[in-house]
Amino acid sequence: MIDLVIVDDQEIVREGLKMVLSLNEEINCIGEASNGKQLMELLKKLSPQVILMDIRMPVMDGIETTKFVKENYPGIKVIILTTFNEDDYIFQGLKYGADGYILKDSGSKEIINSIKTALEGSILLNPKVTEKVIKALNSRPAETSAQKKNQEKGKLLQTLTPREIDVVKHIMDGKSNKAISEALFVTEGTVKNYVSKILEKLQVTNRTELVIYLQDFI
Repeated sequence: MIDLVIVDDQEIVREGLKMVLSLNEEINCIGEASNGKQLMELLKKLSPQVILMDIRMPVMDGIETTKFVKENYPGIKVIILTTFNEDDYIFQGLKYGADGYILKDSGSKEIINSIKTALEGSILLNPKVTEKVIKALNSRPAETSAQKKNQEKGKLLQTLTPREIDVVKHIMDGKSNKAISEALFVTEGTVKNYVSKILEKLQVTNRTELVIYLQDFI
């Protein structure tokens, strides 16, 4: 059973999500909050595995709340609920360690898939959200020239072994460690080791940064 908390300032959205999630016997909604402050109080009493988090909320928004959760409860997975017009928020959420981004109008299968993917240690970004992330990154002032950055990335990529490149390609397709292990005929533990080495070599901290980092290369 997956214990989950929903955080959204609109009651109708919370009720809709609860209704969708109730169709799956593996999901157990143990609480809800209308803003980050309420969630902070809830987390003193509840221990969810996953939080579905709205971005725009009064009192304490989803970005600030994600930062708080990741700093104080690193084991909890945070999946951001977003709309098409929240580019800046999307980038900030990834910076603070969000484990996934799904659109508010996503179907039950995609929502449940994103929850399970996050718990497996992977990240699921809706393709349209990925588009927004890349656009937000590209719009940020560059510290160095694009050419120099690409050269640096190219050098780091050369440190990856052919097998690690295979793993990266599967990660870019949004596959979980389990799915990658089945595709490459290795154990899930072996895949986890590959992922750790890849993150270390490319000097990124998580799979989200990896996807963004390699978007133009793989």
